[in-house]
Amino acid sequence: MIQFKVSAPGKVILYGEHAVVYGKTAVAASLGLRTVIDFTELPETEQVIKICFPKVNLFLTLPLQQLQSFFLTNKNVESIESHEMFYNQIKQFVSIISYATLPQKLSLEAFFYLLIYIAHKDDIHIKPFQIHLNTELSVGSGVGSSASYAVCLAACFLHWSHLQKNIYKALDISDLEAISKYALNCERIMHGTPSGIDNSICTYGSIIEFKKGDYLKPLAVTETLKILLVDTRVSRSTKALVEKLSELKHRYPVIINPILDSIGNVAKEAVEVVQRINALSVPDNESLLECYKQLMTLININQGLLATCQLSHPSLDRICAEAQNYALAAKLTGAGGGGYAFILLQPDTQPETISSLSRKLIADGFTVTLTNLGGAGVQIHK
Repeated sequence: MIQFKVSAPGKVILYGEHAVVYGKTAVAASLGLRTVIDFTELPETEQVIKICFPKVNLFLTLPLQQLQSFFLTNKNVESIESHEMFYNQIKQFVSIISYATLPQKLSLEAFFYLLIYIAHKDDIHIKPFQIHLNTELSVGSGVGSSASYAVCLAACFLHWSHLQKNIYKALDISDLEAISKYALNCERIMHGTPSGIDNSICTYGSIIEFKKGDYLKPLAVTETLKILLVDTRVSRSTKALVEKLSELKHRYPVIINPILDSIGNVAKEAVEVVQRINALSVPDNESLLECYKQLMTLININQGLLATCQLSHPSLDRICAEAQNYALAAKLTGAGGGGYAFILLQPDTQPETISSLSRKLIADGFTVTLTNLGGAGVQIHK
């Protein structure tokens, strides 16, 4: 009986969010917080699919026959190449399944979208199975929870297809490319017009320089970057915020276009600073601290530009102000309007400082997590 685990990291956009949608440079990093799927084939006698997603309080047992009778017909297979037609069928199927909340609806749509699509593309024989998913990431807060979920599912179903064909291997570069593309299509369910940065960083890990389309350059990091990841606990819609900026850009192009150019240039400058950190052949504390000072300056500039585009929030502004009280820099990450901020910690930031700042933010009602940047991408675990 086939059984395995899959995990994928979350992400933070360090520089360049929103501008990346318009072809500008962005810099993103994988988080030391991951989504994990436990996949288990069930005995043929059970003839069900069991879905267990505690994070969104979703527990579902679906008769396999219901899935097969709805999707596995010639008419439905023919529409699979059209995202809109295929997604409409997914929505129709999910509408007849019991769910109580929007996160549950979106989770089910993504799940069945990837299962049926990859089954068709990679010849999966859909047998009874159970899937249990958990995540260390908050849902809908701008740290790539939906992309991490989509990447995990895509890797899970692709690996299942390999095992059914008696192919036993680690994920190679062609597998990662396929997983990232599958996840990008799935992200369109969540975000409308995703840039591709979330699924890329959740697939490949590390720190990457990114442009919409095909440009993706890993930045090998010799220095472990530590951050405080701060959850405002203010929910918001990425899709709505992207549309809000699009409307602002349409109304005031001569104002907004130069701001988007500047955000892209901030990201380019940050890439050069990271490369300078990597080029330090011997530990040079003075040069390293100077590089961190530049990264913090760029964080403050980027946050100011995003705030000018009406993408910040009073809770995010409070976090940024508190970081500055400790001679550190913070900015929103992701869509803004709430969600998460991150605070870059310097190499010489003392544990007492981290504790004091964390206590202050927690007292203000925020959730604070100390984590690293730039770890592994999607992985299969036996």
